[in-house]
Amino acid sequence: MCGIAGYIPHYGNEPNLLRLEEMCNRLVHRGPDAAGYFCDDRVALGHRRLSIIDLSGGSQPLGNEDGRIQVVFNGEIYNYIELRKELAEKGFVFRTQSDTEAILHAYTAWGQDCVQYLNGMWSFALYDVLNKRLFCSRDRFGIKPFYYHWDGTTFRFASEIKALLECDEIPRRANSAMVYDYLAHRILDHTDQTFFESILQLRPGHSLQLDPSGLRTREYYTLEYNPELGHFDEQGARRFADEFRERFTDSIRLHLRTDVTLGSCLSGGLDSSSIVCTSNQLIFGKEGVSRAIVGDRQKTFTATSSDARFSEEQFVKSVIQQTHANPFFIEPTSEGLLADLPAFVRAHDEPVISTSMYAQWNVMKLASQHNIKVLLDGQGGDELLGGYRWHFPVYHGQFLKALRLRDLYGELCATRNVTDLSLLNLVTPVALKVAKSLVPKALRGNLLDVSTYFGPDFSSGRTRLPGALQKSDFNLQRRLWEEETRFNMQQLLHYEDRNSMAFSIEARVPFIEHRLIEFVMKVPAVYKIHQGWSKYLLRTAMEGLLPKDIQWRKDKMGFVTPEEKWIQDLRSHFVKLIRQEAFRSARFTDMKKFIDHFDRKSISLASSDIWRFLNLEFWMREFRVS
Repeated sequence: MCGIAGYIPHYGNEPNLLRLEEMCNRLVHRGPDAAGYFCDDRVALGHRRLSIIDLSGGSQPLGNEDGRIQVVFNGEIYNYIELRKELAEKGFVFRTQSDTEAILHAYTAWGQDCVQYLNGMWSFALYDVLNKRLFCSRDRFGIKPFYYHWDGTTFRFASEIKALLECDEIPRRANSAMVYDYLAHRILDHTDQTFFESILQLRPGHSLQLDPSGLRTREYYTLEYNPELGHFDEQGARRFADEFRERFTDSIRLHLRTDVTLGSCLSGGLDSSSIVCTSNQLIFGKEGVSRAIVGDRQKTFTATSSDARFSEEQFVKSVIQQTHANPFFIEPTSEGLLADLPAFVRAHDEPVISTSMYAQWNVMKLASQHNIKVLLDGQGGDELLGGYRWHFPVYHGQFLKALRLRDLYGELCATRNVTDLSLLNLVTPVALKVAKSLVPKALRGNLLDVSTYFGPDFSSGRTRLPGALQKSDFNLQRRLWEEETRFNMQQLLHYEDRNSMAFSIEARVPFIEHRLIEFVMKVPAVYKIHQGWSKYLLRTAMEGLLPKDIQWRKDKMGFVTPEEKWIQDLRSHFVKLIRQEAFRSARFTDMKKFIDHFDRKSISLASSDIWRFLNLEFWMREFRVS
């Protein structure tokens, strides 16, 4: 895991190596182990290294034998061992043991289609010196970031926005469309735009080419899904569960490849517990991972809470008891958030949705304190397998739309028994979705209360929810596909990357492995939610491996925070901070009205809405955004 940056000036100008070094210096947290540069009369490439694979070799930028092709790379290619073998059979000679060199030779062998052969997480920039061609790529699901600025003559790229902002030529003006979607719709990373007007991000599954004829992007990967509801049968359920377990285990086997210390996040939920239990079986079984990497016992890291409503410690202890892992705990606090606020805001480059991301920040801090360099995390399981509460009405609505009323009634009754929700509470969201579907799309407005604090010019003409942001209400498979490729997953991976890299940790996400995802997206919906149980496929696949109290756990938390209490505890501190300077976000919000109401406790917004208004202002101040 590393930080990369690059610079191609207007034709006729030579690259500014000093400027590139300044960009890379802003990425030192991503790569504290080494720095490297390549510069000729056309391009400058920079790299900050966090050594994970081939500690003594693999420094970057890395060139091929004749130096004609140079690459800077951020991420891990998990199948690099298999890829190296395949390329060696084609006659390629390897000088290092790194996965980076596999990218170089793969490009020589297959050109831009080399990305189809890669299994992992990546953003890389590869420069063909002879043809003056820059080829950049981002992994299929956007686990690793790639930001760029292109004004038609000069091209700059970096792993994080803050590195690009080292270039004075890039304006620090807020993107009003992204600010609106953030405040009104609670989303970000759903497009190639960022919160900065002049900075874009390369979309997941996309590549970029820049040569003398101009800049072009193309989509190299499209995830397909099976839209069918299906008909449940026990034999099919067993077959799907067995195949899922096999593919999931193989994904974790690949993710365990490292030459440095390894640990796991553990929330006590299904996803992280499945990773820890499966990893334990591999590490201390036939896989035989080096004890220098994991120690005598696997290490787990958990955010806990003294408030029982937000603590999953009892479930964590079940996993620890079964695996004999060595657990470490940390309790995020409102006081800690206040103290870490500048660093937290600075690390993310863009506003974050809620304070729950601060819980993950603490887990990464804890792992760093114990010298962990690679950390497995359970990100992606809910979006892939149907793990959120809002998936139930979509699933039930799919039965209704198919007129399978007997099956619908059976699922509603079963869900009532599992979730303890009344039939009325289960039917109401489905009825609301039906009512919404009867309203013409052009008339479906944004009814969120936060609009009362929008500036009048900002909210004018923006009250309707864009079609690109609307989500499927009557097809679970489509909804999961949307969350995997367009909405939830991109946000969560953004937070995962910034939180982990702030502490120089490589976070790995075994649920986000393309072969596993492609398999699950073909499994009919009835095997993902069944008889009131969310993530049924995962629950049955983990039979005999997970503790029973976790396998059939009914509630769900994850790394959460008592946000409402924190907002109230810090109210006076936030008010004081906001009033210390002129309001930068006044172009978008009536911040005076908002902060006055907040100060008097007369504000009626939910805590997450309050946080977004505050965080927007904090972000604009930290990055001097206009």
